Amino acid sequence: MLLPNRRRVKNIEDVKEQIGKIISNNARKIESNLKVTVTEILSLVSEISEFNDNWTNHPSIHRIAWINNPKEDTVKKITFEENIVLPDVSHDLELIIRMLNHMRESKNLKATKMPLFIHPDEISIAHKEGKFPYQRITITSQIAIVFQKGRINYVGVVIDRNYVLLQNKLIELFT
Repeated sequence: MLLPNRRRVKNIEDVKEQIGKIISNNARKIESNLKVTVTEILSLVSEISEFNDNWTNHPSIHRIAWINNPKEDTVKKITFEENIVLPDVSHDLELIIRMLNHMRESKNLKATKMPLFIHPDEISIAHKEGKFPYQRITITSQIAIVFQKGRINYVGVVIDRNYVLLQNKLIELFT
């Protein structure tokens, strides 16, 4: 089920507003299942800083991971961010997962149960390709946003190793 009467996102403020509404509508479930406050999750959302035109023109997934690097004590917060453009067809969550696993396998990575989120092996490849300066990392939290025709279809949030997938209701929870 998709959010009714969702308007298309036109700028970063629209993106943050729509994500905020999805998260706020699921506040009790998020707080009881992830053991964090909605305020903490909304602070992650506030760090989305750049609007990507692909979000309005193509099906896309925007993924952000907040990372600790045990070797770099001076670095407090490290962000790994990427945007994945999907083929221009209508996507449900199952198709998105299959596509992302196909992309992983094409990079000689194993398929995962939830490829919507960034995995350490993907960051390792980015490091080897010179796209990310840190090698040994720990992912502390993540957010993934799935865009379809300029609208947000899904929002996924990871805190530690627990995650939720949201539309206008909680659709999946894993701990």
